[in-house]
Amino acid sequence: MERTQIIEIVVVIALMAFSVYKQTQRSEVKRGMGVFLIAIVYAAIGAVTGGLAVPTGGAAWLLLGSGAVLSLIVGLARGYLTRVWIDADGHRMSQGTALTVGLFIALVASKVGLTVFAGYHGYQSASGFGQVLVVVAVMIAVQEYIVRRRAFTLQPASVPATV
Repeated sequence: MERTQIIEIVVVIALMAFSVYKQTQRSEVKRGMGVFLIAIVYAAIGAVTGGLAVPTGGAAWLLLGSGAVLSLIVGLARGYLTRVWIDADGHRMSQGTALTVGLFIALVASKVGLTVFAGYHGYQSASGFGQVLVVVAVMIAVQEYIVRRRAFTLQPASVPATV
């Protein structure tokens, strides 16, 4: 294994551990493009580490397409399965569940599996650790969009006025 691959693996593991931690924490759902910052960071790191390499051949395109479709599906599922609520202070909140964390881990594991498969069969341009990060970025962006949309359609409960 080359030094570059070891660095890529360490970066992917660190980012995945950070993501799992963040998903288990309660956080306020905010407006604006800043909510997509984590997705942008993942995509940028993925692009720098070769995640945007153009596939060559039909099998390579199939692997890329399957990863993208899986990412969209998991992002949608996670967006609808993430807990959203309005707290006592009127803040819109969200928190991942064991299921959303499991879906995240399953997506990463399947993409890593496809990466190993692609490398073993000579489709290196079809996949790589950079592409794993790009796929995760797509999933996070879709999830954040759904969570934000759900959170801002919630109506605060009526609180009786105190005298």
